[in-house]
Amino acid sequence: MARFSTTTKVLWYALALIATAMGRATAVDLWQAGVDGISWRSIGTLDGLTTQSDTLQPAAVDPATNALANLNSRGGEISSPQESRENLTALLTDDNLDTSWRVTRERRPDGTSMVIDLGAILPINRIRVVGDEDVFLRAYELFVHDGNPSSLRNDRPIAYTNLVRTNLEQDDPIINVEIPLQFVRFIRLISRSTQEFTISEAEVFGDGFAPTGEFVSQVIDLGEPANFGHIQLPVQLDSLTNVVLQTRSGIVSDPLVYYKKTDVFEGEDRSQEPLLPVGSPDAAEAYDDLVNADKGDILDNVDEWSPWSAPYEDFNGDFLSPGNRRYVQFRLVFSSQDARLGAGVEGFAFEHSTPALSTVALSEIDPPTVILGQRQVFNYYIRSNFDPGNPGFDQIEIRTPFKADLQGVEIDGVAVDFAEVDQDNERSLTVQLTQDRVATSGQVVRVTFESLVTVYGTTFFGKIFNSLSEELGQDVVPGDATPLSDSDQLAVQGELRDQLLQDFAVLTPVFTPNGDQVNDELVVEYILLRALNPVPVDLTLYDLAGTPIARIQDSKEVNGPQRVGWDGRDEQGNLVPPGVYLLGLTADSDTGVETRTRVVGVAY
Repeated sequence: MARFSTTTKVLWYALALIATAMGRATAVDLWQAGVDGISWRSIGTLDGLTTQSDTLQPAAVDPATNALANLNSRGGEISSPQESRENLTALLTDDNLDTSWRVTRERRPDGTSMVIDLGAILPINRIRVVGDEDVFLRAYELFVHDGNPSSLRNDRPIAYTNLVRTNLEQDDPIINVEIPLQFVRFIRLISRSTQEFTISEAEVFGDGFAPTGEFVSQVIDLGEPANFGHIQLPVQLDSLTNVVLQTRSGIVSDPLVYYKKTDVFEGEDRSQEPLLPVGSPDAAEAYDDLVNADKGDILDNVDEWSPWSAPYEDFNGDFLSPGNRRYVQFRLVFSSQDARLGAGVEGFAFEHSTPALSTVALSEIDPPTVILGQRQVFNYYIRSNFDPGNPGFDQIEIRTPFKADLQGVEIDGVAVDFAEVDQDNERSLTVQLTQDRVATSGQVVRVTFESLVTVYGTTFFGKIFNSLSEELGQDVVPGDATPLSDSDQLAVQGELRDQLLQDFAVLTPVFTPNGDQVNDELVVEYILLRALNPVPVDLTLYDLAGTPIARIQDSKEVNGPQRVGWDGRDEQGNLVPPGVYLLGLTADSDTGVETRTRVVGVAY
């Protein structure tokens, strides 16, 4: 039996305990599927997947178990182009030799075929077909197809070209064909005899997991617009398997737009118009009622639904899709580089809370364009609208690429009292309004801070919170928050620079590593630009003749401010002699190699 290889396994634990901690039980709810939650099959569709003990995993086969025993659960079937009266799936997988499919001479046996759709791409190495002792298939051809989507039409093979066995003189009622282990989805058995035949059972065996699989959830209705917190996706993985999680959220119940073809022609094609109301079940029902000739495209609703999120990198992190949405959908994509290995997902859960703090919180940042690598003063504007049930907010969190310095807060142009929360956080700025609360539609909050931007398109995401409760924060959305700015966005563009290295500086004016706790460490700072992925950085001390004396840094770094300390010892642990040295900094990226040099004096 193929088994999971789990060098890394994230254990499933109850998020409900987290949600109820510190009095949050009344504010935060938990939606979960899988272990201790809604069953996978009741909440979504499985393509190439199966469930075992509530764990979602790629469909699997093994040498001892007939893969057709659970054919229906994978969406597979057994059929024949020449047979419309019999349910071949039921007849040939019931483990009963007394029930069978019989093709008589009157039905022209020669050329009659049977097609097995496994419902998933599986690693197969044996195919077995059982016939009647007296009336069995005397000659046949056996084909397999790997199910590659590029060679399918209407989810069926365009042609069968992989012939794995031909026998025109079959003298046994049991056809037992062994093939090299390979990925198979479709099997086609063709009769090459004019004699009538009977097939009582079909069996397929293999060893391993489907190479790919996908789970797509139904649209999850949270009842009213909700804000989102953390997710949990406990997975079973190793170096050769992978699981991709994506989410999206919307304000209407259907993420698709259905189009009807009109009587107006645009060139040779008929034009299309969306069926109304967009996002409602009525539109989908109206589309289903159309004749095929009038059915147009089905496209994603990009106005009332967010696009699918980027793949989650943190399976224990924040929910990535926009909040203040009532509807949620998620999908999981499984893959493996080894047929004998398969990933597993024990469950999926996410926090959510209602009601929303405001009906909408528009935000924009100014200036929208800066010089990369230079600290810049920004104004962050938020304008909200409220319904009677919205409690408003008194706390603002702004995600920053690096440590930001808070300078002031205003409401409608008037400075207000504030406190900075979690001042040691290097990646966010959290402002608490100590005397005021924003709960009136149209009020504009301005947060002024200084920060560094090193990447073109850096986005300053934000959330608003109600500190009087433990409800989850609400995402702000980019838009026209104030006439004082025309950016209408939260992304900051930057003037691209040619250099990789900037502001290379030695912060220790006199370096004396003699152990007296004064200037015992050489401190170096620099800013690395245009390095979205880690690039090699080398910091080496040379004598005046250019001979390397000590390698201080040899690592891969990403863009942003860097700080390096050195104790004055070489790679053998010896203090370098006093004197004047050259400190060389080198960064190597796809755009080239860049070097900076500074003079350093060492004294004792």
